[in-house]
Amino acid sequence: MQAQSNCRDIVLVGGGHAHAVVLRMWAEDPLPGVRLTLVSPKVDTAYSGMLPGLIAGHYRPDEIHIDLVRLCRAAGARFVQARAHRIDPCEGRIFLQGHPDLEYGLLSLDVGATPARDLPGAELAIPVKPIDQFHHHWQQLQKRLRESSTSLALGVIGGGAGGCEVAMAMAYALKTQHRSHRVQIHLIHSGDSVPEGYPPRARDLVARELNRLGVHLHRNWPVGEISESGVRSTEGQRLALDHVLLCTSAAAPPWLADCGLALDKRGFIRVDEKLRAPGYPNIFAAGDVASFSDNPLPKAGVYAVRQGPVLFHNLRAALSGKRLRDFRPQKHFLSLLSCGDKRAIAVRNGFALAGTSLWHLKHHIDRKFMRRFSQLPLPS
Repeated sequence: MQAQSNCRDIVLVGGGHAHAVVLRMWAEDPLPGVRLTLVSPKVDTAYSGMLPGLIAGHYRPDEIHIDLVRLCRAAGARFVQARAHRIDPCEGRIFLQGHPDLEYGLLSLDVGATPARDLPGAELAIPVKPIDQFHHHWQQLQKRLRESSTSLALGVIGGGAGGCEVAMAMAYALKTQHRSHRVQIHLIHSGDSVPEGYPPRARDLVARELNRLGVHLHRNWPVGEISESGVRSTEGQRLALDHVLLCTSAAAPPWLADCGLALDKRGFIRVDEKLRAPGYPNIFAAGDVASFSDNPLPKAGVYAVRQGPVLFHNLRAALSGKRLRDFRPQKHFLSLLSCGDKRAIAVRNGFALAGTSLWHLKHHIDRKFMRRFSQLPLPS
């Protein structure tokens, strides 16, 4: 790796949760003499934890989005609206579509992930991420139901927590619009445990909530193909569907394949406990795009948010020669799953509870998190 003359230029690529936290903390405690730049194709970024509430109709789009332009102004950072498509880690250069390339002293990547689309016919499905594109499709589906008497069958592939929340949110939204009798919602999962990775008590509660909202749950139903008429399992069973939504395992942005950094088998950037790319101490990665080879983490927003303060410290420490911190993921934390209407399931240490008060707790936590960005003072 070549030494860079612009060593006090920090470039953040991607407006993910970790970078949003870095910018917020930078606004509260800037480092003089450092130029901070955010590169993002979008001027705002959605907070994934509030997506079920958006689908269900509890939130407006602007309530779940962080204004990246305003956030950069508060942090004294430069905002470049562009999409990265290549890195030269040896020359310290990031290449952008429709914009001159940028040199960096320190680089951080938080460009997220998308649902894996390796199923045959996946191009016919609607991925849940990027959230803005999904929300557009969801609005079109609701408009179609409003303007006609058409019946629809919707399928959600993926029985993780996200798939369960999306299915329940859609079911509730359609129920409140008095259209649930014309819509069937199917949640399809290849395994037996729904949601995947949760304790038995939590799975029982989720099953009850899905049943209460009329969601048809298909366990042990591995999808082998998506077609215009629905889905077919690997064993030849067929399920007729009008639209298929993907909440499957995450896939890395394709352009990273040639980025020159060490990647895991799924194409995500390998990082050490300090969020650095091996062999390049001036390159960091966080959020879904980062892969901890020794201790793989689920692709979940909670980890990205908690990586933010560590990334903030380590970027500053790398400039000043101070000691970098390790990111140590919390093993036991409170998980709150939205259940469509204003109910939620809380899970921690193998225990689980459901109720309306838990949704209000989640609502309070989420709104407090968002206010920390929207209420940052701007420079005069």
